[in-house]
Amino acid sequence: MKKSYYIQTLGCQMNYSDSERVDSVLQNMGFNKIEDMNKADLILFNTCSVRQKAEDRVFGQMRKITKLRRERPDLLVGITGCMVRKTSTKKQEEPDKLFNRIKQLDIAFRIEDLPTLPSIINNFWEIKSCINEGNLKNYFEINPKYSNKFQAFVPIGQGCDNFCTYCIVPYSRMRERSRPINDIYKECENLVKNGCIEITLLGQNVNSYGISDYDKKTGIFEGIDNPFVKLLQKINSLNEYGLKRLRFTSNHPKDLSDGLIDAMEGLETLMPYIHLPVQSGNNEILKRMNRHYTREWYMDLIKKLRKKIPGISISTDIIVGFCDETDEQFKDTYNLFMETEWDMAYLAQYSVRKGTFASKHLKDDVPSDVKKQRWNALNDLLKKVSLKKHKVFDKKIVEVLVEKYLKGICEGRSEHFKTVTFKSDKDLTGQLVKVKILKAREWLLEGETV
Repeated sequence: MKKSYYIQTLGCQMNYSDSERVDSVLQNMGFNKIEDMNKADLILFNTCSVRQKAEDRVFGQMRKITKLRRERPDLLVGITGCMVRKTSTKKQEEPDKLFNRIKQLDIAFRIEDLPTLPSIINNFWEIKSCINEGNLKNYFEINPKYSNKFQAFVPIGQGCDNFCTYCIVPYSRMRERSRPINDIYKECENLVKNGCIEITLLGQNVNSYGISDYDKKTGIFEGIDNPFVKLLQKINSLNEYGLKRLRFTSNHPKDLSDGLIDAMEGLETLMPYIHLPVQSGNNEILKRMNRHYTREWYMDLIKKLRKKIPGISISTDIIVGFCDETDEQFKDTYNLFMETEWDMAYLAQYSVRKGTFASKHLKDDVPSDVKKQRWNALNDLLKKVSLKKHKVFDKKIVEVLVEKYLKGICEGRSEHFKTVTFKSDKDLTGQLVKVKILKAREWLLEGETV
């Protein structure tokens, strides 16, 4: 009888992409994926540690695991993703520190060590795998089990070299290293020839693709001017095989080149949307965050984007209540929001991440009630701006890639990454549909097919 597994993915799109490769490894071992954690033989958590809340969710699940293990002592529990620092099992003498905090844990593996997962599991069960881990240079060579045929996330690299003082990613994902252009292209080509019409390229910082210190040492990008633009141009050529949409995330403002802006204007498949995290509108806070740009520089970048690509949709990330943030410094962020009018902003109240520079050297001294007030102030502004931005599309026709269908309602994203819903007698999931917008709401657009 086949063993079953359940995987819970927390965090960003990169984590979800990684889980598709975990699916591939386990299913090649003969495991059957199920959606009920209570019935699984193997339970895996693909974790995020950018915010404390994500880690707390994992710790909260362990109460369920304790109960399940009383009923099934042979249950196997594992963790991968950003919380893991060392690939190990509970049987080793010096396992990852997670084993001290989570008594229910059996295995922990770094995602780049995914090819070794079969041998790790075989410390507990003897199961053969179709994957020859000795032949794999890195885990990106594992073909994912994509969640659907029409839409895919494709990682173009791993890690980050920016070391923002609040962020754990350079420690959890390690230093930045990029995949070769041809490897990414082949994955995308295979996707498109099998019916994929939208591809999103993923990286902790896609703008620095091919130019990190590690990339320079390998020499594989030598002689290539602006590797990320070259990658986009190559993938854009897949439009002759049916690629309709190309997106990318996440971006660091300091690395957004004029060449990339030109590519966004000129390449047919690139959508008029970009996520450009600002984090703060105050220069002192930006310096404390180690962001390497100023408020004025960021504003000039926004103006350049909007001049080159009229109507472009721009979203951002903002952290309120960072260490020593004063009322006046927060006001700078609020005013920047009013000036910039982002289409969407993902707001967060600062929380200390153990292991970061900020956790060791900066004091988290903004009271929680003040953080909440600042978050609410920005969120109220976001609602007004989002509605204003959505009203621009009133009575206009947009093209929607339908992502889901429920109770007679199709939902998907427009070219500008706007959520659009419309009534339909049939499930149009996976199709591009022309929709006339009839009503603009704060968070979505409502329309009808044309």
